[in-house]
Amino acid sequence: MGTRGSVLALAQAERVVVALERVAPEQRWTIVPVVTTGDRDRATSLTILGGSGVFVKELHEALLVGEIDLAVHSAKDLPTHLPRGLQLVAVLGRDDVRDVLVSRSGATLATLPPGARIGTSSRRRRAMVTALRPDIALEEVRGNVDTRLRKLEEGVVDGLILAAAGLVRLGRVDVITEYLDPDIFVPAPGQGALALVCRAADPVAAIVAQLDEPDLHLAVAVERSFLGAFGSGCSLPLGAYATVAHGRVTLRVAVAASERSPLLRRQASWLASDAIEAAAALAREIQGELGGAESWQPGRSTFLAGRRVLILRPLGQERDLVERLRALKAVPIVAPAIRIVPPDDWEPLDRALAELERFDWVVFTSVNGVRAVLDRLVMLGRSFDALRAVQVAAIGPGTARELTAHGVTPRLVPRTYVAEALAADLIARSVVNARILLPRAAEARDVLPRALAEAGAHVVVVPAYRTQYLPLPEDVRRDLISGRIDWVLLTASSTVRSLVAAVGDFAHVPSHVRVAAIGPVTAATARELHVRVDVIAERQTIDGIVEAIVRAEGSSR
Repeated sequence: MGTRGSVLALAQAERVVVALERVAPEQRWTIVPVVTTGDRDRATSLTILGGSGVFVKELHEALLVGEIDLAVHSAKDLPTHLPRGLQLVAVLGRDDVRDVLVSRSGATLATLPPGARIGTSSRRRRAMVTALRPDIALEEVRGNVDTRLRKLEEGVVDGLILAAAGLVRLGRVDVITEYLDPDIFVPAPGQGALALVCRAADPVAAIVAQLDEPDLHLAVAVERSFLGAFGSGCSLPLGAYATVAHGRVTLRVAVAASERSPLLRRQASWLASDAIEAAAALAREIQGELGGAESWQPGRSTFLAGRRVLILRPLGQERDLVERLRALKAVPIVAPAIRIVPPDDWEPLDRALAELERFDWVVFTSVNGVRAVLDRLVMLGRSFDALRAVQVAAIGPGTARELTAHGVTPRLVPRTYVAEALAADLIARSVVNARILLPRAAEARDVLPRALAEAGAHVVVVPAYRTQYLPLPEDVRRDLISGRIDWVLLTASSTVRSLVAAVGDFAHVPSHVRVAAIGPVTAATARELHVRVDVIAERQTIDGIVEAIVRAEGSSR
């Protein structure tokens, strides 16, 4: 039996083992923890429903090759389409579908003071909170339940929105302040239920199927049908909760165009035999309403409507870009140009982290560097407190947010998000004889360590990850060469190099295909490789590059 390795996932797997041994006492089950992409990458993307798939991909691969015979999932993590050869055999155990508020003060969602900070990384939960309490601040808080509760105790946030079912399974219902009404705070499709997946036609499936709860299976199927009708790339804040009674299915849904847009709420009831198809039809009806809503067009800008925009960011890091572009009615084309992989040898990073307290500064130049360091601290059995004990610098707001999400507050973030500005700000604080740790990509520029060393610092540079170039999918390459893509977004020098490796001479790309760079360094790399750059973002952020192409489209009309 394969499962994710978190405490909650293991508790769920143990529960399934007990149930299976009850229906088939002659069978013995071994629980096999599997580390998924979503567990390694703390910025899990739900932008493409393969985004939820990052929590199941490795489990399904293990199923297909016969390493495990059953995968246990939280049903809300399961993509709407399974790989060929696998089937959803049983749905069971929806203890409590509701979301809950856990607050430090004991206040409810209605009585929290204005400006109170609520922690959640779910777009659905953020949209629901905003609809009910627009005066509350939302903070990105990620990680397992214990990690989130620790952030609450440390005062990083004033409250958390969590799933009741997870707290029930962990025996932590004592922390719940308020259960949120699922008719108003509509849960995620599949929330609270367990989904058991096996190989199709495998004899094990017949055993596992005995655990299926038919009414719950139908309810989750209706919720998933509603979600699936929005497409596998659905990135909208979306809740769907179905119940079955007396041969009928009642579905409550809430959908918004973005986290800050008004929620469209619906409730419908159908005969059980019609409900799955009817849920999909309801989704299509709501899509039409969203398409005509003003909130679907932030700033009322329609300059990007229909524009096909190529995004080359690594899988799992495209979420924010895709969400912003879809909100502007653009058509994102996601084709990761690079993959983030471990360094050739962990030993240099591990050695530096073992003596972290000896450094005066740890300087992060990317989100990936932050994730690698945090993961290695966990592997070494070290607390994040070791990182909190030193001064930390981050190159930009995205990197700073990743640190803050794990309870590490950067002392320094430069106003301009490039290595040169970061070096200048550090030097201004006097780094003579300071020991500075720089965990970064193996292929990174030497501007920062060279400038710090020249200023008298002792700089230890360690590879925390590598970037691998990926080929463009043939259909994307064909669309680019034939001019069927309107914009190419370059968000790092590594994506430029990978793009050139995939396309060859960029002169083959028609001139009406415009190129935007996230900043001057990326633009310079592009020009060195003979890639024309039409737009450079003034702010080296995702919002900055989107603003830049919106302005460029507006000025051309």
